[in-house]
Amino acid sequence: MGKTRVFIADDHNIVREGLQLLFSTSPFQVIGEAADGEAALHKILAELPDVVILDLNMPEMDGIEVTKRIKATAPEIKVMILTIYTEEKFLVESMLAGADGYVLKTIKKSELFFGIEEVLRGQKYIDGNLMQRAFLQVIKGEQNRDSMLTDRELDVLKLMARGKTNKEISTELYIGSDTVKEYVTAIMKKLDSKNRTDAVAKAIRNQIIL
Repeated sequence: MGKTRVFIADDHNIVREGLQLLFSTSPFQVIGEAADGEAALHKILAELPDVVILDLNMPEMDGIEVTKRIKATAPEIKVMILTIYTEEKFLVESMLAGADGYVLKTIKKSELFFGIEEVLRGQKYIDGNLMQRAFLQVIKGEQNRDSMLTDRELDVLKLMARGKTNKEISTELYIGSDTVKEYVTAIMKKLDSKNRTDAVAKAIRNQIIL
């Protein structure tokens, strides 16, 4: 069985060179690299690697847009975001764009390799440091028996994560618009969220939905 084919996209030379070195003694083979989003997308769709290690903040085209375009054309390619950004909004935007994994540049070599293997198996992978924050929130009591989401609330939440409006959710789940509003309100209350985006962010961070 051949090595897993990897493409690296990052606008910092030192990051690309460092990853090249990491992968040189691993089951992974780097087949290409790029320093900007447009060049990365062109090469990725030409080479069709198994997995892309992708930075978020790049010139010409950012990692979110690159991810969307990869998934629109070649959804079988796995995308692992490698970034410095710990904020929820970047994690949520990445996962909604179709990313398979989201890890920080402080990640250990062994954890990065494990994360890549996970996404290749069809799993979602989020950096352990980000998940640790989520577990700390649970310990603080943000999730208890009274705040557990019902099956129907989970259905609504998943559609919210896909960007569906209340009207679209109503149509898809065959329930009234007022009922949808009640579910959305309950979801935001249980997740202690200020708005829909915040609710989706917390749900993804806590792996309530993937």
